[in-house]
Amino acid sequence: MTVEITFKRKRYVSEAQEVIKELKTSGFRVGKDTLTSTQIHNLLASTTPLYDAARTQRSESYDDRISVTRINAVYQSGRNQAVKKLVISSKMLIILEIITREKDLKKKREYILRFCKYMEALVAYFKFYEGQD
Repeated sequence: MTVEITFKRKRYVSEAQEVIKELKTSGFRVGKDTLTSTQIHNLLASTTPLYDAARTQRSESYDDRISVTRINAVYQSGRNQAVKKLVISSKMLIILEIITREKDLKKKREYILRFCKYMEALVAYFKFYEGQD
């Protein structure tokens, strides 16, 4: 089953839950690689400067910080196949690309804040389902 990610305001938390539930079916493993709390927290940590820029409305730094977040996700994905599965399943790179293309700064800021909250929801649901049957 593939989770459909719409990234809508009223759905992003449920979508994060669906992504993590789908990954849980494999025990958070892909081959010899396992998704760990540290790895998912590293992805979340890369969104902190992006969140801070959006929260303080420093629009000149949005695209640079989005790029750093994308690069980190790609790098972490290259190091661990379970992280890559999370990045692909959650559509992180696609969402960040959509945010980058948004010209309306107010919408871009809204999308950035939602993306950061989406990342927090992924971490929360990972912790909730980690180690449970």
